[in-house]
Amino acid sequence: MQVTRLEITVQHRAPNPDPIRDALQSLPGAGSVQVTLHTDATWHGAPITGTGDAGFGRIRGGPDALAALIKHELEPLVVGTDPAFVAATHEAMVRDTEYHGTAGLATFGIAAIDTALWDCQGRALGVPCWQLWGGVHTQIPAYAMVGWLNYNLAKLADIAEQATAQGFRGVKIKVGAPSLKEDIARVETVRRAIGERMDLMVDANQSLTTAEAIRRGRAFQDLGCLWWEEPIAADDIDGYAALVQALDIPIATGENLYTRTDFARFLRRDAVDIIQPDLRRAGGPTAMLQIGTMAAAFRRPYASHGGGPVQLNVMASLSNAIYLETGLLGADSPFTLTNGCAPVPRGPGFSWE
Repeated sequence: MQVTRLEITVQHRAPNPDPIRDALQSLPGAGSVQVTLHTDATWHGAPITGTGDAGFGRIRGGPDALAALIKHELEPLVVGTDPAFVAATHEAMVRDTEYHGTAGLATFGIAAIDTALWDCQGRALGVPCWQLWGGVHTQIPAYAMVGWLNYNLAKLADIAEQATAQGFRGVKIKVGAPSLKEDIARVETVRRAIGERMDLMVDANQSLTTAEAIRRGRAFQDLGCLWWEEPIAADDIDGYAALVQALDIPIATGENLYTRTDFARFLRRDAVDIIQPDLRRAGGPTAMLQIGTMAAAFRRPYASHGGGPVQLNVMASLSNAIYLETGLLGADSPFTLTNGCAPVPRGPGFSWE
């Protein structure tokens, strides 16, 4: 089986006039890029293809810039290759983008293609990707990321109650308000809404200094929060090491770390308690599996940044996977929760069915 061509589709999205917001930025949405790999093989008479995509919460020109990078730089490295050699193709893409910097937009493109290559393999064999890697879990505990910083206390309480009614194991809210008093009010409001049995996580999106993150972290651990997520700049490895040493509440980070190398640095420095790879910034399933296995060797748990079938397939193959992040379940959700857990997809490649 060989890749014969790449089909690149740019999907633009009109900015939301009332965007969600965290402590760092507003996220009006900017669209996405989808990559479809076409091959010369068939499965039961149908052509074998694979898809992967990368979305943008902001940066309106991002999708067009990424599409150009994929077309002119990554596509020549992929056409003519065998999807079975996805690891070799992944390494070639990393190596060839090193000159201008792999960490950044290039990694988004690598992730989309890497996802599509694995999707091809699963579809060629008629099995979900987690079966290619070896399964550990049949379901993953799920929490709802529902508490955006622009939500007032009444809205926070309402949406937390919706998450509770849908059966989630926990909820996560944004903090990093101008004062600790405001953050405490947000946590206490949500705790009253969800009760004592559900987990509650807090996320400040890189907005604080190390000293302030330690001060607020002590308050959050006294309030019983499960983890304290990305309170300081993502690349401040010294600051994260200080947080891990100073606080009892677990420190979670990783959504803004790029490739396995960044995670290796944090794990070696004991600068993270819970890793949270992002599909786009990590570099796709190949890299996320490497990162997850490396973290398991350091006895660090894996919690996803974002949800969807790709993350679920990866987590199904990791012994240290603890939590899937998602939003509230809509009417078109492909799954329902059972005892607070999302089922592992059963369809070929990264499909649900």
